[in-house]
Amino acid sequence: MTPEQHYAIMFADIAGSTNLYDSLGNEKANKLIQQCIDRLTAITTQHNGTVIKTIGDEIMASFPSADDAIDAAIHMQNIISGDESNVLSIRVGLQYGPAISKEGDLFGDAVNVAARMAGVAKAKQIITTEWTIQKLTADRRKNARLFDHTKVKGKDDELNIYLVNWEDESRVTRFATAYSMKNISASKMLMVLKYSGKELIITDQDLANAMTIGRESNCNIALNAVYASRTHATLSINRGKFILGDQSSNGTYVRFKGQEDLFVRRESLPLVGDGYISLGEAVNEQSPTIISFSILQTG
Repeated sequence: MTPEQHYAIMFADIAGSTNLYDSLGNEKANKLIQQCIDRLTAITTQHNGTVIKTIGDEIMASFPSADDAIDAAIHMQNIISGDESNVLSIRVGLQYGPAISKEGDLFGDAVNVAARMAGVAKAKQIITTEWTIQKLTADRRKNARLFDHTKVKGKDDELNIYLVNWEDESRVTRFATAYSMKNISASKMLMVLKYSGKELIITDQDLANAMTIGRESNCNIALNAVYASRTHATLSINRGKFILGDQSSNGTYVRFKGQEDLFVRRESLPLVGDGYISLGEAVNEQSPTIISFSILQTG
């Protein structure tokens, strides 16, 4: 047993692997999972990490610094989850802190918290703690946002947990910008959304598949709103109207121009004219997480 040292601990888990065995069969699923594990192992090594062990469809790894661990996690997500042709996606939990090395394994607080972060993470997410974020260099910290609070066994207080964005922002917004502009001439309706300093133009043709709004980084519109659910609401088109569909715990507030707030919870509301959308709390037009909308007829 070596003296206690500080490590950045990572758990990277293949999401939905049980369903993969059901849909592809044992042999094919096992081959895909092993290929994924091999890629995760190679990326770990590229970023100065060491794979401590493989547990089924999950790897546990250690890194000398929080920066190395975050770089590896982002690299992993881009290679695995960012490949649209790949049927696999991963979830990653991280923690920087004390651990003890014994017989090639690691034990201690950092390991326990990292495992808990992996349990919180959903597919295509990187989750870590405020403590780990504080250990990052400034250019890496800017990719993280407060996500939630959670209890961890052995800790008296709740931990602030952070979601780390791994996608290029231009790639995230392309869904509702470049593609939309291409279809404007063929569309009868446009919706202009403004939030967090961004402007998205959505056409009726873009919403053949509903857009998602929420705290998850893989939502089409991701907002760090205090009372927002991970996937809080959807935007869709039905019979020539833009429809807001709430699927959250705290509901959604909508204010049409010149009117009082409307509260929507687990139901849908057609959007017309101009107004504001607020996730989980009453509309405050100055809020950094407010969404403004304008609907225009083009033909």
